[in-house]
Amino acid sequence: MGATIYDIARLTGYNPGTVSRALNNDPRVKDKTREKIREVGNLLGYVPNLAAKSLITGRTQIIAVVSGSWSGGPMTSLMLGLNKVLIQRGYLLMSLIYNNLEQFRMCLSRLKCGFCDGAILLSPRPEFASAPEFGQLEKSGYPVVCFDQWIPGKTFPVVSNDAERSIGLLSEKLLESGMDAAYLNFPLNTVADWRRKCAEKLLRKAHIPYTCELEKIPELFRKHRIRNFGIYSDSAIGLDLVEAKLPKKRDFRCIGGVFDAWHKTMPNYFSQVFLCVQDFDGESEAALKILFDMMNGVKPSPEPIFYPPKGIMTP
Repeated sequence: MGATIYDIARLTGYNPGTVSRALNNDPRVKDKTREKIREVGNLLGYVPNLAAKSLITGRTQIIAVVSGSWSGGPMTSLMLGLNKVLIQRGYLLMSLIYNNLEQFRMCLSRLKCGFCDGAILLSPRPEFASAPEFGQLEKSGYPVVCFDQWIPGKTFPVVSNDAERSIGLLSEKLLESGMDAAYLNFPLNTVADWRRKCAEKLLRKAHIPYTCELEKIPELFRKHRIRNFGIYSDSAIGLDLVEAKLPKKRDFRCIGGVFDAWHKTMPNYFSQVFLCVQDFDGESEAALKILFDMMNGVKPSPEPIFYPPKGIMTP
């Protein structure tokens, strides 16, 4: 059996209450007393009982991340960024992964059971917006922050990438490379939809013909003499289908404007790729600051935080 606070109390001469307060950094305990108690605790190999500690402090030192997946793509970078900040704060990251609506609802329902102090919803799926657990979490005031994607109409604070700035930088590079037509490959979610709208606005302003529909790519090539075909993409998903829609006579270039986390899975038909490098560390710090403020009773701002990208690079 491991050492207890009673063992430390017996050897130091302090009562168990003082020992407990010292080990939990209670400011009422003098520094000299705290150092002596910790020194004896280290000699005995004392390890705090997290369950008992949470009863005293009201904190578990655990933050949950609810995600559909975090293997590959941007999820790995996001999780690493969150974990880096949490470790610095003395917190552990717990991952709750779901594959369908039923599992997602179960994850949300578990959040208020006391095993974690707050949660980050990593790119929650828009089709799950009707889950009643969302309303329950909103009413309870449980600390929750939406990271990357968000649920429209919900009051949870949001931290995400600045789509307007990101698409603006990608468009500059694509236009400098001679882009004279474009295809926009964006899925149906809040972040991708914003990126698509920003791209459409810039393309219209530059008088560049474009399409958002895969099946209309051949028509675009029939109507226009295209030399540099720009392809905006939120991820690598769907890009394998584009090649089949391109003219067989390759007297043109395909230039990609994508987001950095997917660069290892870019198709070979790209002549050049521009990567928008997202500031995952900055976004992680911002999301966790809001979360910790909420845990301390601070009401979050209703305005979302959109982090600008680090810049554009070529692989």
